[in-house]
Amino acid sequence: MPTRTSDVSSRAPRAARAAALTTAVLLYALAVGLEVGTGAYVPMFLLAIPLVVALAFGPAMIIGSAVVAFATRWAFLPLAHERIDTTAGAAATILAVAAVACFVVYRRDRETARLREVTSVAETAQRAVLRPPPATVGPFRIAASYRAAAQYARIGGDLYAVADTDHGVRALIGDVRGKGLDAVATASAVLGSFHEAAYDRPNLDGLAHRLETSLHRHLDDVEAFVTAFLVEIHPDGRTHALSCGHPAPLILNGDTVLELPVPPGLPLGLRNPPPDPDAPRTSAATADTRLQPGDSLLMYTDGLTEARDVAGDFYPLPCRLTHYLRTHPGPVDPGPLLNWVQQDAYDYADGCTHDDAALLALTWTPAAQHTAEPTHPSTH
Repeated sequence: MPTRTSDVSSRAPRAARAAALTTAVLLYALAVGLEVGTGAYVPMFLLAIPLVVALAFGPAMIIGSAVVAFATRWAFLPLAHERIDTTAGAAATILAVAAVACFVVYRRDRETARLREVTSVAETAQRAVLRPPPATVGPFRIAASYRAAAQYARIGGDLYAVADTDHGVRALIGDVRGKGLDAVATASAVLGSFHEAAYDRPNLDGLAHRLETSLHRHLDDVEAFVTAFLVEIHPDGRTHALSCGHPAPLILNGDTVLELPVPPGLPLGLRNPPPDPDAPRTSAATADTRLQPGDSLLMYTDGLTEARDVAGDFYPLPCRLTHYLRTHPGPVDPGPLLNWVQQDAYDYADGCTHDDAALLALTWTPAAQHTAEPTHPSTH
């Protein structure tokens, strides 16, 4: 529903309204005090009142403050009849300033309302393309987070998805080359293919091949590609992983942060299709690990780790996660973890982020005990 511009100014923060009103009252008191006490006339104080009010209020308050200033200027005319020309000029200027302030506020409120409508559409598009993952899947608690690099954007080319299949819990995170609506369309194609193929492909190689095939049908640019990482977790903690040119996830265990040991592979769009994508063996870019109850798997895009501080140093994600685990003992809650990481990276870069950042966390709740090997992590 469109936001009426007449209502926007009333939503200014209470502190801003109080500050503007207090400043306007002080300016008025100063002008009156100088006129009555010393006879000095400083018109700039009265002229500034409508401008100060315009910082936090709408046209009604601006016009009201201008009328008060206008009346005050004429009320003091008997104290100095020789100032009639100056008084008339100041009164006219007050009204002109108020008119300009009303116009500026009208334009500002209209643009604010338009921005809110666009933001609402973007948020709706994000929910349609990036389906929120379920809060729990089997023994796992799941959370996802997305931070767009653009100030008012809510969606971009990063993607994530989770599916509870007969082959285990399967998760995907990826990053489309490029930005804008083309990147969003490509991300939508990959996600649609994943949500369809995750349930019937017997292994991750076959799933990646299906994603690759769908991507080639969608892409017009032969140089376009998508980095992606696929994970499959079985009820006993056995974890298969496949890298398609994407950063490996991190395993959080106690206060220890380990990188999931997976060889790098080519991104989707650049891979050679396997001779038999449904064969039960893994490719060179896959690896097997075993998770333990209480472990968390953090999947992320490089928009997070490529955030830089003022010295140009990249965001040290493993070190910062270790700090978080040591200062937040106990079972990891994936939602607060992702919120903390996003804010910590944003603060580290002093708000100067240049790429979208997506996070997906799966936490194996300690209460869900399954048969597992005693070592962590082990590779085959």
